[in-house]
Amino acid sequence: MSPEILAMAREAANMFAFLATELIILFLVISYLVGVLQEFITPEKIQSILSSRNGKGYVIAALLGAITPFCSCSTIPFLKGLLRARAGFGPMMVFLFSSPLLNPVIIGLFVVTFGIKVALFYFTVALVVAVTAGFVLEKLGFERYVRPEAYEAAETSSCGTSCGD
Repeated sequence: MSPEILAMAREAANMFAFLATELIILFLVISYLVGVLQEFITPEKIQSILSSRNGKGYVIAALLGAITPFCSCSTIPFLKGLLRARAGFGPMMVFLFSSPLLNPVIIGLFVVTFGIKVALFYFTVALVVAVTAGFVLEKLGFERYVRPEAYEAAETSSCGTSCGD
């Protein structure tokens, strides 16, 4: 093999090791934090915060999504916790939409690539889209499509084998 191919293979292996380590640490930290939050914040408290009728729950859900790194190892366990807490359907959908749209990495890339004004514009538009989508889905009654077993507490991991997305 040529030295260039070996160098590329070594670089790919190093990148794989770095990403695998990063994702494992992320999964463990987020899972631990979600578990701690579930111990100290009662389901009733989560339900009252995210089910508020004046729209505050939608904005809080969007901001929770914005600080959650988007991967199945963080978003899905958090969403599962919201389901178990019986948080409002609309805010749960806002969280689910805002997690990939307002990902801290994406916002950081927008700032570095396009500047703060474009990043703030994107953040505002994505926030409005996520909140509007959650509100509309709730008003259209899409909660009826959530399976009843999704609200039940399960002892199995939510992550499975798809932690690398």
